[in-house]
Amino acid sequence: MSVDRKMKATESSLTEPRVVGGWLAVVLVFAILSSILLSFREYVAMVLHAWETLPSHAHGYVVLLVVGYLLWTKRPQLQDVVCRPSWKGLVALTLTGLLAMLGEIASVAAVVQFAIIFMMFCAVWAVVGDKAARATLGPLSFLLFAVPVGHEALPVLMNWTADATVVALRHSGVPVFQEGRNFVIPSGRWSVVEACGGIRYLLTSVFVGAVFAYLTYTRFYKRVLFMAWAFIMPLIANWLRAYVIVIVAHLTNNEWGLGMSHLALGWVIFGVSIFASFAVGVRWRDELLAALPLKVTGRPAMSVFAAGALTAFIPFGWHFLATQVESQELGQAPVLRLESLSTLERERVATSGIRPSFPGARAVHQMTYSYKGEPVDLYIAYYRNQRQGAELISVLNNLEPTKDWSWATSSNLQRADSVLPEVRLEGYFKDGRYAAVYQFYWVNGMTTTGDAMSKLLDIVSRLRGRGDDAAAIVVTAYSTENLDAARMKTEAFTAAHMAGILDDLSRVASSEK
Repeated sequence: MSVDRKMKATESSLTEPRVVGGWLAVVLVFAILSSILLSFREYVAMVLHAWETLPSHAHGYVVLLVVGYLLWTKRPQLQDVVCRPSWKGLVALTLTGLLAMLGEIASVAAVVQFAIIFMMFCAVWAVVGDKAARATLGPLSFLLFAVPVGHEALPVLMNWTADATVVALRHSGVPVFQEGRNFVIPSGRWSVVEACGGIRYLLTSVFVGAVFAYLTYTRFYKRVLFMAWAFIMPLIANWLRAYVIVIVAHLTNNEWGLGMSHLALGWVIFGVSIFASFAVGVRWRDELLAALPLKVTGRPAMSVFAAGALTAFIPFGWHFLATQVESQELGQAPVLRLESLSTLERERVATSGIRPSFPGARAVHQMTYSYKGEPVDLYIAYYRNQRQGAELISVLNNLEPTKDWSWATSSNLQRADSVLPEVRLEGYFKDGRYAAVYQFYWVNGMTTTGDAMSKLLDIVSRLRGRGDDAAAIVVTAYSTENLDAARMKTEAFTAAHMAGILDDLSRVASSEK
């Protein structure tokens, strides 16, 4: 009888289709994820470079360790999982691959890097199935913190730090005169620089807070509330740090505050704040229930490997299409001929003025013109065949790279001119001299002040086969009276000549392709 049962079991095992599970499933998923990373290896290398060079993102390797640990804790739940390919995962993978392609075309590294992470999750979803994807969603979502973004918010954080410090000083009875990120008190002059922005504390706090909320709470609203506090707390801690340094220096006639280690004081305040947050937050922790092993009926091995091959091909296919679009030759290096300004008198470019830096531009026009007896600086950085490091929108681009001028104000200025309805106004101050800067982007005949909009216009232009010709235009005038007087000079030059300048750029774009 027992022999009969063994024979029947053997016959049943021979007729049942083989499924993919265990270590074979792990190897398959690892191979697919590796293919995604290799397809977009240039953007992965950018992430690693940012971790090693940007102090604000030095926690990148810690993110990988945290993700690995969280996945390891899912072993009891995932150990018996077999592969059950999901068509929904394939659709999601296709859409995220499309997003990566658009990011490559527009040369937006962050979009591509986020898309890579989404593709990795969708690849797991497509091959392993719905239930396993839900189980790994939490750990894999922490990979989003590995993308080096957030440094762009530094100017805003610097403004907030300056404003908060000034408010605290005034409430302490200290008279303050503020001008942008610079302020003067009776004991001396202070300026909020990049190191005072608190971007490192903010990014670290948000990441650590997210891990704590994930491990401590199961209710969604608790996680949201703690994450909100993890965002607010480092801002307050950094403002406190800045205030303590200034007030100590003021009260001791600059004998103590100036000698303080600003960085060390910041981390001490941040460390005390975050551990206090953990101590309070753990009081409302939720009871974490043990997750039961997933019971999934697997698909035949052939269908799993077919889905795996398709999953590996989709990201590569989108990357290949992006490289084909980028490799299109769109003409020779442009020659900027500004015929509309030929009647204006040119002056020697003064080294003491605002000198923008836009690396990688194919052509640059930098000239000081005499307009109504006043010097006006015109800077045009013209781009064609844009690539990483040589693109219109880049963190490397800088209106005032020398740091000799003190920033005073920044705003979007609405204009009645239909040719140029909006410009970005930047105000600077140096040695009793004010500089009013008008800055905007020109993308194949369209103008905008927004970085995101310029990228969108660039994508549309490329997909329509019109190329990626674009330019950054900067107009600067000066005054010894005040910033408003300088702005009026900049406005007068712009109103009189910008229409002609834009026509000149359109001719350059159309004649040389």
